[in-house]
Amino acid sequence: MKTFSRLSLLLPLGLFAGAIFLDINILTGALSRSYVSFLRELFILAALVLSLPLVYGQKWASDRNVLRGLQSLFLLVLFTSLALNLSGFRFVNLDKIPLPGRSVYGDAAGYVYAISWAFFSSIFVFILIGTLRNLILIKQKKSTARNFNWLMFFLVAYALFDFQGSPIDTMDLPQGGATKVLSYAVLFLLVNLMVINSLRVSWINYLNKKQKLACFWGGLILLPIQIQITFKFIRENPVSQFSPVLGQFNEFSIIFFTVYVAVCLLALLAHLPTAKLYDQRTKQISSMHHLSRAVSSEFSLDKLVVTIVRLTAEVTEADFGWLELADSQPAKLNVVSSLNLSESEVSHRRPSFDEPLSEWLTSQRKSFLSNQAAKNPQSKLLHKWKRDLNSLIAVPLVTSDKVIGFLYAGKRIEYGFEADDADMLRAFADQAVIAVENARLIEESMVKERLEQELKIAHDAQMKLLPKKMPKIEGIELDAICKTANEVGGDYFDFFPLDDGKLGMVVADVSGKGPSAAFHMAEIKGIMQALARHHHSPKQLLVSANETLYENIDRKTFISMIYGIIDSPRRRFSFCRAGHCPILLAADVSDAPEILEPAGLGLGLDRGPIFEQSLNEKEVTLDSGSTMLLYTDGATEARNSIGEEFGEGRLAEAFMAVKGQRPAQIKDHLIGCINAFVNQEKAHDDLTFVICKIR
Repeated sequence: MKTFSRLSLLLPLGLFAGAIFLDINILTGALSRSYVSFLRELFILAALVLSLPLVYGQKWASDRNVLRGLQSLFLLVLFTSLALNLSGFRFVNLDKIPLPGRSVYGDAAGYVYAISWAFFSSIFVFILIGTLRNLILIKQKKSTARNFNWLMFFLVAYALFDFQGSPIDTMDLPQGGATKVLSYAVLFLLVNLMVINSLRVSWINYLNKKQKLACFWGGLILLPIQIQITFKFIRENPVSQFSPVLGQFNEFSIIFFTVYVAVCLLALLAHLPTAKLYDQRTKQISSMHHLSRAVSSEFSLDKLVVTIVRLTAEVTEADFGWLELADSQPAKLNVVSSLNLSESEVSHRRPSFDEPLSEWLTSQRKSFLSNQAAKNPQSKLLHKWKRDLNSLIAVPLVTSDKVIGFLYAGKRIEYGFEADDADMLRAFADQAVIAVENARLIEESMVKERLEQELKIAHDAQMKLLPKKMPKIEGIELDAICKTANEVGGDYFDFFPLDDGKLGMVVADVSGKGPSAAFHMAEIKGIMQALARHHHSPKQLLVSANETLYENIDRKTFISMIYGIIDSPRRRFSFCRAGHCPILLAADVSDAPEILEPAGLGLGLDRGPIFEQSLNEKEVTLDSGSTMLLYTDGATEARNSIGEEFGEGRLAEAFMAVKGQRPAQIKDHLIGCINAFVNQEKAHDDLTFVICKIR
């Protein structure tokens, strides 16, 4: 790519130097004028075509630096005009210089001067056309680039016609008839393309008022200077003294630039009356952009409402503004932020949804505009509150289902606002609603996050209440797990070493979930630890625990529990079931588990007599190789995406599939089966397993 860029510059220079070499040989008589003159023009034409990439690569006045490019171009035109007017040299036609033998100083100086002007003016023209191309292509349409390309084509094409000593003239072709018609046709198309491309002045639309004024005054200075340059080239084209082809191309390029400057000056004159409106719209768009940034970056509602009111005044150029939002009580409004209102005015403002204007905004849900606030029925009350309020715009802040507040902008003069201001403020209010709702949601989420953090701490504390390691008991291997549905839960298991090598074991489930269940779970742990060493009968322990719990829990809460005592030396297990899930006992050689489900009522449902009568203490033998599974209803009530429960049948089947393995492996298998069934659905209830394996 770099090699190509160098060639695009070196080849035209080389061809230009070749044309000079041929011209010198003509002047010195070394070569015949007729055909060498034609060859010289071919060199110039080739150099001209190969120089066009310099036009297309021009960077002046691109869409990122329009004004800077125009300033540079303005100075270039001034310099060129000054150089033309100060030269004072009378150009001579080099083709009419006598053959060798007459060396006139003026002819030689004129030749050097013509070559210099040919080189300088060509660079000048390439910069002009390149700059115009960048301006023309700003906000281009599909046909814009095509029209400019056609213009360049016909500029080069017409350079081959309508000049004395052209290649066509040198080839002795007839100057009338078809050739003349073709020349006029090319000129006609060239002029039309100049006009079409000159009308591409979209870049003016994106200048502010100050920039448009600067361009207008600059154009007033530039246009007469450019017209003078154009007539100078037409009368005494210095480039045509060296090459008619290059002279014709440069002359019409300068004419095109003059036409474009004239059209731009007229366009600027037409845009000046609306320049202020454009600046206002630009300011409004900027304010909307700032609000959009506030939506994504400002999380404090207090700071956000201040930003909304400030930008409201900027959008509408209002003298003052204020924002009213509904608080937690939907019927009450408060002024949450204001601009240019005194503390007294804010304190005396008592906004309400029952005001005439508030009722109108709530029912219509569109912007309200009054340029005579004192005479309008809806805004009379506001004018009475603020006497210098004469022009008013008010818009409701509407969410999907309700109005959460109102945004106001006011001016001291009458007829201070237009309908466009009301429409813009309406769009601004829609953004403000999003910002306010986001800020409120973020505040709520921060509260929620803080609560979740507190619950996580509670979860960690609750997990510490459970046994950190399984107890060691001869001939028996134990394992257990407790998984809460939320951060904290109501499932509970524990072990209590007793006398004579016995071990107390409890599994319980508090009705409900969440913090209240966790609180009762901690309460149960304290009760069970206090009672376990004093009661050698599971039934008596549960009766005592029920008496304590009944006085301390509400009637909507109950606790299901299994408490049993493992007598390891005798291989016996005695237990009571207080409304809890049954125990599954799998013998070493059995195909189905034995379901241990003695009668019993949950703790906390009865004060004492009925509860005691309902309990049935049961004792079973723990044969070698048998496995016992205690669980909570979170296992059987686990649900998949269609609401189907895991159920006791699937639990028994999964248990029997691994009954011969160690407790830790059984636990992992059961958890895996339940997880596969629910398929990542949220846990419905707390889940607890206690597995006892007789070795």
